[in-house]
Amino acid sequence: MTGAEELPADKPGWRAWAARRQAGVVLDHATVVRGIEAFLDALALGRDEWVLTYRPMPGELDLDPLLARHRCAVTRTHAGHRLTVHAADRPMERHRYGYLQPTVDAPAVPLASVAVALVPGVLFDRTGGRLGHGAGYYDRLLPALGATVPRVGVVPAALVVADLPREAHDVPMTHLATEAGVRPVKS
Repeated sequence: MTGAEELPADKPGWRAWAARRQAGVVLDHATVVRGIEAFLDALALGRDEWVLTYRPMPGELDLDPLLARHRCAVTRTHAGHRLTVHAADRPMERHRYGYLQPTVDAPAVPLASVAVALVPGVLFDRTGGRLGHGAGYYDRLLPALGATVPRVGVVPAALVVADLPREAHDVPMTHLATEAGVRPVKS
C-alpha cells in the first residue's frame, strides 16, 4: 500500500480492494505450509487433539499437505451459515463454490478436541482482525472453540493490512501464517 492510496472504510470496500490486490499475488503454498508445520511441531499436540484446517477455495492458500502428517479436521457448511467439523480423512464431496467438504453423513469431531484452528480469510490485519467472504460462517464457529485455542489466520503477506473494520461478533486471530512463518499478532 502506498501512502497516496485511499483505503476503504467498510467491509464491502475492503473485499473489493482485496480482489484487486489478490490478482497480482503469487501464492507460495509450500513456504506457508512449512511455517505452519514448524508451529504445529512446537505445540507438541497430543494424540487426541485435532488441527482444524480448511479445504481451499480458489485463491486461498492450500494446506492439504498438512492432512498427511497431522490429525486434521475440516469444516462442512450447513444452512443458516453454520459450520460443523469433521475428520479430514473421510469421504468428501464438492461444494457449490468448488472446494471439497465432508459428506453430509460424516461424523462430527467434538469441538472441545480442537487444539488449533487454521482459518482462511480474504484479508487480515496486523492485530488479528479477519475479513471473510461475508457470510459469517467462521464468526459462528470460532467462539465455540474456546478462548485458549490458537486461531491462526492463513494469508499471503500481501493481504495483511494495518487495520480492518471490526464488529462485535468478529473473533480476532491470535497468530498469522504468511510466507514469513507463523507469528503472534501485534496488539
